Order: sequence, then structure tokens, then C-alpha cells
Amino acid sequence: MEHLVYISEYLIKIDRGKKVANAIEEAFGKRLEKIPSNSNEWCRDYMPVKASDGKLVLFKYMPSYLVGWKSYEKSIPEDQQAICRSIGLDFEECDVILDGGAIEIFGTQGIISDRVIKDNCSSWHGDSPTVLGIIKEKLKLKSLIVVPSDPWDFTGHVDGMVRFIDEKKVVVNDLIGLENRMKGFSIYEQELFRLWKAHFYNTLKDAELEIEEELPCEVHRNKDDKDATGIYLNFLLLDDVIIMPSYTQYEASNKKARIKLENLYKRRVIEITANDIAKHGGVINCVTWTN
Repeated sequence: MEHLVYISEYLIKIDRGKKVANAIEEAFGKRLEKIPSNSNEWCRDYMPVKASDGKLVLFKYMPSYLVGWKSYEKSIPEDQQAICRSIGLDFEECDVILDGGAIEIFGTQGIISDRVIKDNCSSWHGDSPTVLGIIKEKLKLKSLIVVPSDPWDFTGHVDGMVRFIDEKKVVVNDLIGLENRMKGFSIYEQELFRLWKAHFYNTLKDAELEIEEELPCEVHRNKDDKDATGIYLNFLLLDDVIIMPSYTQYEASNKKARIKLENLYKRRVIEITANDIAKHGGVINCVTWTN
């Protein structure tokens, strides 16, 4: 089944988004739809999440990395419900704060960032078991694996950390470049990275998930921690194709990532140059949404 692919109209209007938007439109043609009435290109995060039974659940988009910063708060849609209704979506609402990029689902399994717990800690949900229980119930999940958010990723999302291949296997980033870069950091930061990595890998292992492959990762070369350049995991996965971010300065890594994804998912892979949007913290999965 060929699903529709959505992007925000805002992505087309801003300079950093035009090239990516045009490339996505070229790839999908009539399968592409536009999301109106907002000032946020990262539509994955404020659009509904698809439950294991196919129904759509609209969570509250009020991420901690935007709240408290007037310039950033302007990007929070004033009316998520109106945006969804404008394109004819049928959805259930949930008052839990959850970005679409902070959860990865395969079948009745989910992987979620612990940032979700922190974002909801001061709400009426109270403790983390309550928050996780609501998410599981709403999305009809049998298991919800909580991984530690990357300490250097301001979003706390998982779609740049780990992606399902099937119910037992996942793909993650090759962290060797980051490990080498950390040698030049303080002892505290080195220990923070070591503990985070150990916790992340052990959480996946404890959930009986096998790391099948590691994709190239060049983020250690970025000067700004908010820069997502060099991340390949943030691809759009569809039944018939994968849209993978690529980068003009990393031709060898582009090719390596494409071949690995083709072998892992047995799908055609289309590369879209993502340098412009990556500098602002997100890539292909972030600027697309499917129902």
C-alpha cells in the first residue's frame, strides 16, 4: 500500500527547507500532501502518532526544549487539532506531552526516550509509571522500552538514535567517531558519555533487542551540538521506499549508509541532500509524516 507523505507548508517557505521540500515532492509526486497553518517545519513532532491498531493519537506538543524561549515558542502550533482536521484526519486526543520523534514503534513494541518522563513530571500524570501506562494504553502497545536520551541532543528524540528493523532487531549509530572525540573532553564528560552509552546498549539488550547494524555517523565533526549533519538514522521508512538524508561533504558515508539500509530493509533507497535543515537539528524523518 502506498501511503501518503506529508510535509509542512512552512518547510517550503523557509530558505533552509526549500531544497529538501522540492526533493521530497519530486520523489513522491501525487503522494505528497501539505500540512497548512503553522510555523514549524518539524511536522513529525506535532502530528499524531499511529497506534499498533492503525488509529491515530494526537499527543500534546509542548516540548521542554521550546518552552520558556519566546522565539522558539512561536513555533508551537496554536491549534494542533485544527491542523489535523484541515487535512481530514480522524484522531483521538491525549494530554500526555510527547513528540512524534521521541517514540519508535514496530508492531506492539515501542521505544521511547526518558525525556518524555521529564517533560510530563510536573503535569497531572504524576509519576513515570502513570505516563508510560497512558502511552502504552493509547498506542495499544504490549511493551514500551525506555532508553536514556542522548545528553548532547537537545530534543531527546529517539529517531536519530535507534530504529526498528523488525520485532527483534534494531539499527543504531556507529559511535566510534564520538568516542574518539570525547578523548579531548573533560573527565566528567567522558564519564557521562560512557555511562550513557552503556545504559543505552544495556537497555536494548535487556529488552531482548539485537543490534543488527550500525549506520555511519559523522556528528562528531560538527561544531554545534544542535547540528544534526551526519546523522543517517533519521530516515523516512515506508513500505516501498526509504528516503535517506545525505550530505555533500560525506560521499563515502552516504554510500555506506545507503548500502546498509538497502540490505537491512530490502527496499529502494532515495538520497536527499539535507545539509541546510540538518544544521537546525533535524533531518528527513523530522520533516515528514505519514498516516
